[in-house]
Amino acid sequence: MKNPVLLYLLSMLPGLLIAQSKMIYCNDFQNTVVISPEPIVQAVTGSDHFVFTYDKTKPDILGLLQGNPGHQSNLILRTSGGNIYIYTLKYSDSLSDYSFQIKREDRIRLSDSIVTDSKPFSKKIIEVRDRKETYYQKLSAYFASKTKKRLAVKRKAGMRIEVLAVHHHRDEVFITYRIKNRSRISFEIGDLALFRVQGKKARRSSFQKIRLEPVYKEEVPKAVAVGEERKFSVVYSKFSLGEHQGLHVELNEARGSRFFKLFF
Repeated sequence: MKNPVLLYLLSMLPGLLIAQSKMIYCNDFQNTVVISPEPIVQAVTGSDHFVFTYDKTKPDILGLLQGNPGHQSNLILRTSGGNIYIYTLKYSDSLSDYSFQIKREDRIRLSDSIVTDSKPFSKKIIEVRDRKETYYQKLSAYFASKTKKRLAVKRKAGMRIEVLAVHHHRDEVFITYRIKNRSRISFEIGDLALFRVQGKKARRSSFQKIRLEPVYKEEVPKAVAVGEERKFSVVYSKFSLGEHQGLHVELNEARGSRFFKLFF
């Protein structure tokens, strides 16, 4: 599912003055770094074979772009300053430049009539956000209840961390985790991070580790009590894995030193 808030925003802009969009080139084995003049708060690609990753929890000026072979698409960005940028995306086997600088003059200008009344739009955003959260809650619970197998497990000091399944649904990926606490103290969850990795650490020149930020993680418990077992799903934007790529999970304790790594 594409970002409904951003898509709704675009549908409300009949007065856009759009010049011919510039081209950003990318492929599936290298990263193109997109540098924005302002922090990126929303972004969406027009096709699933292009993946744009950015920090959704703490807006930053950097984003990472990758793409698979296929037809051209586009990237739509909204920044913290309310500016919108649109660029054409194209796959290329070789890249002459690994970065793309967004210029302020590329922003789309809005006609004055579009921003005369912000109240109906604000109300619509809240409604869309609430529907989206309900959608995530129901699917997260469904996938968590249906999962029986496991893809990866890590046992240490009475704790067992498991990756149970990866479910692809529309434009999201639901990853189900399970945490069992058989230790003598409660485990407070700190940071649960998912990374896409390429290459081997032994060959540092070719090893890459890119964090995939979740779009929904409200189901993650704050703590797992002694003797308790918790199963939950975290939602990520749809991504693809290329050759020699895998996934890596890191979980640390909020107020403690316990730390876990899983590869799958």
